[in-house]
Amino acid sequence: MNWEAVAAISDIVASVAVVISLGYLSIQIRRQTVETKLASGNEFANQLNSVFENLSNNPEFADLFYRGINDFDSLSPGQKIQISTYFNRLLRIVESMFHRHRQGHIDSTIWSGLDKEIQDICRYPGMKSWWETRKHWFSVEFVAYLSTYIASEEVAGSFWEE
Repeated sequence: MNWEAVAAISDIVASVAVVISLGYLSIQIRRQTVETKLASGNEFANQLNSVFENLSNNPEFADLFYRGINDFDSLSPGQKIQISTYFNRLLRIVESMFHRHRQGHIDSTIWSGLDKEIQDICRYPGMKSWWETRKHWFSVEFVAYLSTYIASEEVAGSFWEE
């Protein structure tokens, strides 16, 4: 065997090793992408849980939320500020998730559950009233997304029996 043959075999072996390395790297990147999507979704879920925790830990605020989501216009000015701050905080998190999902950074299974929850919340007359006065605070894309739910004629369910 001459040195040219040895060099050719070495080149082939090196090429195969590079292909195998690239294949392994591709698999690792896919796995990391999946993990990143799940972690991002979990991070936002924790933020949402923190927002909703206000309702479960504070009966007075839960009552205000219930009244505000059903009839925002009937609230006092101070109550409107309080519930507006809450709605804004909630929808800021949802807006962030919306954009991250559109960019492919949040898993669709996580997003679909949240999307249904937001659909329900947006069907309440108080949320519709609040949104019309505050939608200019949000991105054009998010306004278009949420406005389809706000414009829905479907009647909201109830958070609890009345």
